[in-house]
Amino acid sequence: MPESLLHSKFLSGGVPAGRKNGARKETKSEKPAKNDEFEFDFDFTRKLKELRLELEIKKREEERIEKDIAIILEENTIDGGEQNRSFGLAVTRLNNHMLLAENSAKQLTSALKNISSLADTISGRVSALDMAKTRVVGCLQLAGDMRDLGVCAEGIDDAIRSEDFETASQHIHRFLTLDQAVFQIREFKQKDATDSIRHSYEVLSSAKERLSKILKNRLTDAVSKEDVGEMQRFVKLFPMIHESEEGLKRYSVFLNAKIDKLAEDNLRIMRSGGTDDNRRNVLYADTLFMFFEGVAGIIDSNLPVLEHSYGMDNLLKFVTILQERIDEFFRQLIEEFETRRKIPHLVRQVEGRKSEESAPDALEIDAVASEICMMNQSVEMYWRFVGRRIGKYDDSPRDMAGEDDDEIDAEKIAEQQRLRKEAKEQNLDKLMNRSRVGTKIQELIGTYCLFENFYMLKSINLAIKSDDKEDAAGLTSSVIDDVVFIIRKSIRRAAGSGNVDSVGATINNATALLDTSLQDFFKKNIQSGYPSSNFASDALQSAQTAYSAYQQGKPVKDSQESQKEQFLLTLNNAAKISELLVDLQKDLVTEWSGVKRPAVEKDKLEHATTQIEDAAKRLALFAKHGVEELFRVAFKPKIRQGAEPYEDIDRQMTMQDLEYFEAHDPFIEQFLASVDRLLVEHEKILFPDNYSTLLLLTSSELARQIENVLQKCQFNRYGALQLDREYRQICAYLTNVAGWNAREKVARLGQIVALLNVETIDEAMDVWQNSKTLTTSVRTLTLPEVKKTLSLRADFPTVAIKALE
Repeated sequence: MPESLLHSKFLSGGVPAGRKNGARKETKSEKPAKNDEFEFDFDFTRKLKELRLELEIKKREEERIEKDIAIILEENTIDGGEQNRSFGLAVTRLNNHMLLAENSAKQLTSALKNISSLADTISGRVSALDMAKTRVVGCLQLAGDMRDLGVCAEGIDDAIRSEDFETASQHIHRFLTLDQAVFQIREFKQKDATDSIRHSYEVLSSAKERLSKILKNRLTDAVSKEDVGEMQRFVKLFPMIHESEEGLKRYSVFLNAKIDKLAEDNLRIMRSGGTDDNRRNVLYADTLFMFFEGVAGIIDSNLPVLEHSYGMDNLLKFVTILQERIDEFFRQLIEEFETRRKIPHLVRQVEGRKSEESAPDALEIDAVASEICMMNQSVEMYWRFVGRRIGKYDDSPRDMAGEDDDEIDAEKIAEQQRLRKEAKEQNLDKLMNRSRVGTKIQELIGTYCLFENFYMLKSINLAIKSDDKEDAAGLTSSVIDDVVFIIRKSIRRAAGSGNVDSVGATINNATALLDTSLQDFFKKNIQSGYPSSNFASDALQSAQTAYSAYQQGKPVKDSQESQKEQFLLTLNNAAKISELLVDLQKDLVTEWSGVKRPAVEKDKLEHATTQIEDAAKRLALFAKHGVEELFRVAFKPKIRQGAEPYEDIDRQMTMQDLEYFEAHDPFIEQFLASVDRLLVEHEKILFPDNYSTLLLLTSSELARQIENVLQKCQFNRYGALQLDREYRQICAYLTNVAGWNAREKVARLGQIVALLNVETIDEAMDVWQNSKTLTTSVRTLTLPEVKKTLSLRADFPTVAIKALE
């Protein structure tokens, strides 16, 4: 066998050598050999040749691969040697640089250690210098204090003998503010070093006692003689000798005497009936105002003197001392007021009233409430005056005298100022709210709220009883103006008192009365309903009204007309008072926004005004329900009756019918004319807001009735065109009388008309899909409604309509 054949056989056969795949498998088509000995015959010679040939091929392949490896290695050896040499040189240079960097780092470390050692040495020397400087400064300060102590001791006796009390006070002030280290020296055992200091200390201590007695005696004499110049001279000296409270107490004796004199004069005038007979109803409020005005003048004229000498922190103590005499006057005034105005008796009558006869007169309560408000206003004005005059804060860090300026940081100063401010606010709040004036005026405000509520209740009930139509053409009655006037008067009176809590209580009581007394009155007039135009119902309603009037002892009038008038007046009254309350709320917000108030008071007033707005919304909703009842009785049956003839018109029309209907409208003009007559009839007797509500209800009902009769008709293309023409007439009319809001009420009808005015079913589906995207405020027709609408077209196949998805 040739070598090439063997090579092909053993390389491409896909079966490894030595596998017994040479023997053929027996098949059904082959016959067995005649001699069984040939089945196990194997040719070893041929097989050895094949293996030798295969070995030779592998050896040649190995040699070829070795040659390729040798060539590659040779090439790499030639190029790689240059690269290795370059890389080695680079590594050598890098190593040299690293050695240099290491040496430099060691030198830098050594230098830094030397610098650190020098810095520690210098820092220690600087610290020692600072300590030495501090000690030197302390010694100089101590020496200066010792010198000042000697100067003060030498000059104090001469100043007292010559009655130069200002200089003497300055010496004592300097003595009292010296460093305590000066006085500790006098305890040393070395007599030669401490005798002078001990002597000066004893001289000044004795002089301080003598000067204090002299100043007290001189100030007392000046007070008794009412010598203002001398009083102001000596009162300024007490803070210099650290006796501020003593100076304030002695000076307040003079001011308290003036306050007592002022109180006595005002009480005498008050008990004699005042100076103006026209103001007897506010006699006590005027007396309180005049008294506080006089007290403010006394304080205002004396505070500058005290502020300069005593500081702002001590002014509150001074006002607190004066407050005792003010409280005494206020006590006498309130006792006179409660006795003469019979306040306890009125309170018992208001709280325990069981009938109208036992209740006090509303005018009497009105006068007392006004006077209480004026009294509270005077108190509030006085407190604001006090707060402005003593509410300033001394931001100078004079309480830190003697400390090193470097030790006083901004945070410490700010913290001390904050604490001082909080303490002053607490003391001022205690003065305003826990004094007799503060506590008693709060009691009076509680009484005022009780009286104000009673006044509004009785006045509103009286306005309801005397309710009458304003004129023949009037849309509202007198109760509206009366109720709004009463509420506005009470709220403004409470606001004039200056007490925000009383304003909130008054508004709360006013809205409660609107929701109870006024709405109960309105509901009585609405419960009988609006009389219908049906003869049988009219007769029954007339009989009921006549019987009700007979039971109440009233004359029997034309029941139907009277009931209609009362019903419409109630609707108009509810809408009108809602509008007036909204205007009142806006006016109050505008007025109060211009007054500077604390955030808490602003929140209270804002919440109070929202109560007025909520009450207005409830009355507007009440009026809306009444208009709906009016529409249900007077409009809805007539609109339904007017729409019924529509189904009698054949809507499967021809072109000639369409042209004829354009000139001779068979339905829509007459229908709209009947609706317009209803609207015109009620336009003159309804309040504009109620009439607007009626127009929208009419628009909705008109569209609904037209839609109902459409479902009973069959249209062709010309009939749908006539329907579109009628729909446009309806839209034009409603837009003209009710505005663009009416278009939303007939938008659903517009979708139905648009679906009926299509050529094919596919076009109808496109119109429906577009209406889903364009219509946002009106509910889009559902698929069953679309199918029902398209079934009204007689020329559309029913099968295609049912197959819509």
